[in-house]
Amino acid sequence: MRATILAILLGATAWAQVEPKVAQRAVNDQVSVVRLAPRYTTAIRMPEAVSTVIVGDPSKFLAEHSEKEPAVVVVKPVVEEAVESNLLVTTVKGRQVSFVLRSRGNGTGPVDFVLHYRVTNSFLVEESARIAPVVETAAPEAPESDPLQSLLEQQQRAALPALHGMRLPSPDGKGDRVKAGVSEVVDRGRTVLVLFSAINPQSHAVEIMPPQVQLAGKVRKGLLIRRSKWGTSEQLAVKEYRLSRRRLGAGERADGVVMFERPGFKQSNETLFLQIAESGAIDRPALAPIGFGVSAVRKETLHGE
Repeated sequence: MRATILAILLGATAWAQVEPKVAQRAVNDQVSVVRLAPRYTTAIRMPEAVSTVIVGDPSKFLAEHSEKEPAVVVVKPVVEEAVESNLLVTTVKGRQVSFVLRSRGNGTGPVDFVLHYRVTNSFLVEESARIAPVVETAAPEAPESDPLQSLLEQQQRAALPALHGMRLPSPDGKGDRVKAGVSEVVDRGRTVLVLFSAINPQSHAVEIMPPQVQLAGKVRKGLLIRRSKWGTSEQLAVKEYRLSRRRLGAGERADGVVMFERPGFKQSNETLFLQIAESGAIDRPALAPIGFGVSAVRKETLHGE
């Protein structure tokens, strides 16, 4: 009986030591510290939907997000002692925000319960220890023009393009994990935008990774019979992208737009490919050609350029 009462008193003391905080923060290039404590969950609300969440040490911290709340990342320590790690959050607009996750263990100190991030230059605004909803007091900002979003909406209305994978599906399940196709290429000189669609051909749901662009070349091999095989490949840097969704049920479609910088030159045996992979098999992506002349090409002027 005494042990039970002592445990209750210790639990009440530990709860009383927590100083819950609700705050607004500005999204910038600085690394933001998130103060955590065992048995408490922190919600990080981003200014737009989240695409990927990567935690440095998953054995010490849990970090996840749900499609039901696409802009919220939930983090919590999974050990009792004081620990520290990092967290990288990438949004659907390609924005990357870095955090330091710092759990105080069972010691005293403030704990961040809710962190609300906004695209603004305002300073950190700490609320009182009493947990209360964040009240927006600033005047509404004019929505930013997003040409990639309009192109994404255009692609969602378009017919499904010709799809490509790695190979034809087989009964043993070793076929294509995902298929992708390019509908259109928007040529802006040095910058290229590709409108595409992806399909999940499997009988269960999958999650696709952010789009990549690959420059691959063929080489001829063989002594008597020379055959062309894909040999060299190079990943090109993706500047921005948009995806209508990342989790696809059986047979479902996702649409997207990816922006990259055209390479300064390429050899005659090299071709550009859109690379789409599912999270469970990133080594077996679908490769859809986006070489010049393969897709319909039109020139557009965006932002008055």
